[in-house]
Amino acid sequence: MTSPKAARLQKVFPVELEKFLPEKVLKNYGKWVDRKYHGYGIIEHISETGDRVFTVKVSMPPNARISADTLEKFADVADKLGIGAVRVTMAGNLEILTDSLDKALKIKEEVEKMGFPVGGWGGALWGINSCTAYLTCTTAVVDSPSITKALGDALAPYFSEGGLPAKLRVFVSGCPALCAGGTAIDIAIVGQWGAPPRIREDVIGMCLPPPKALAKVKEAQIFLVQVCPTGALSLRREGDKVKLTLIGEKCINCARCKENCDAFDYDPEDVGVAILVGGKMSNTGGGARLARVLIPWLPANPPRYEEIVAVVKHIVEVWKQHANPGERLADFIDRVGWAKFIELAGLQDIFNYYQQVPEFARTFLHYRGMGEVPKRLRDAL
Repeated sequence: MTSPKAARLQKVFPVELEKFLPEKVLKNYGKWVDRKYHGYGIIEHISETGDRVFTVKVSMPPNARISADTLEKFADVADKLGIGAVRVTMAGNLEILTDSLDKALKIKEEVEKMGFPVGGWGGALWGINSCTAYLTCTTAVVDSPSITKALGDALAPYFSEGGLPAKLRVFVSGCPALCAGGTAIDIAIVGQWGAPPRIREDVIGMCLPPPKALAKVKEAQIFLVQVCPTGALSLRREGDKVKLTLIGEKCINCARCKENCDAFDYDPEDVGVAILVGGKMSNTGGGARLARVLIPWLPANPPRYEEIVAVVKHIVEVWKQHANPGERLADFIDRVGWAKFIELAGLQDIFNYYQQVPEFARTFLHYRGMGEVPKRLRDAL
């Protein structure tokens, strides 16, 4: 009789999953014993039965959005040269499965003719994730898909040709909400407002209880007061009138208020991003951790976002030149130390400023962009 502990290790096939899997994958479920890489975009899966399945990884456009027509072309390639199966990865790439290396190489040729590069395994850029931002979102600070496109063009050789010490993943978020991902990633670019919002008095009433009810409700029970994580929003009672006020010194520009009410307007002329480095979900090296702020604010200038692209490329090059083989960016920073990494990156002025900031603020995602703080940082940059 199998012990309860051993039973947990048995490869029991999930109910009804078989209808979603091709026959060759179904036959070898839980029987894979080895794998081989053929370049940076093709991986061979070897089963104990002797069967082999080859996966071709294809890079998708920003936010992994493609037309139905393009998807049908990928499906045609998967039917003609593959085993009729595709998979969308967490990094927003498309994987096409086949049963021979010759067919895998032909799939690579076909999709590259369509304009989609193949790569993203081993010591390479595995992908650049992006939230939807202006495609469908109402609270985006920056257009993350267009930043992703600019970064993808600049980092394309790292995807198809590799040459990096280890796996590299990048994430671009349109705002601090990070609803399409997190900061447990090698490099994160996060949209940031540069100053507190302005309250539109003609609209704010739509987001508050009616005047008579508002006069009787306790401040702590007002939803807009509750959503602010730093207590920057408060009610001021002036006679029989009640007014919502913003305390700028407490605002961290997180946009939680704007996410819940359109009465908050930010200055579109003061838009930028924070750049965070050294996060990962992997259990290798030093284990999983969140990224920490490298640059609190950098301007976001469309259409090519030269400043952002230059900084990200520089970070990758510093890591590439000084890291050991197989060393993720987080583990490289752990080995050399944060101060040395800052020195290698040429950001000593930023580091010197950080020494005057409390420890929690050095790793905190949000950036307090008021007064002389942004001016000093931007001069340093």
